Amino acid sequence: MGERGVLNGAIAGIMEAQYAVLRKHGHSPSEAFNETVEEFTQSLISSPLRKEMDWLYANCSTTSQRGALDWKGVFRAAVAPVFDDLLSKGSPNGTEAKIVLDRTVGQTIERS
Repeated sequence: MGERGVLNGAIAGIMEAQYAVLRKHGHSPSEAFNETVEEFTQSLISSPLRKEMDWLYANCSTTSQRGALDWKGVFRAAVAPVFDDLLSKGSPNGTEAKIVLDRTVGQTIERS
């Protein structure tokens, strides 16, 4: 569930949403990219990999610390139903595996 939900789903979805909102509000493609992808991949993700989340919070700006406190619950509430859905379609009942196989077989046939 971690790879499907967090790595390949949540991170990609969050970055796409942030980029789109920044563009909608007048940021250039380059500014939106830098604020979204560059900041995440070049600074944010490496910190918890080298240290731990407590270190990350202690070493970021006051604005960022405040944002974590103010917005963590909002994000948790927004994505909890998505993870419930993801889990319900996962390994126990095979729904997601069937979707992947159906789409993979379909793509293989289309490429032939």
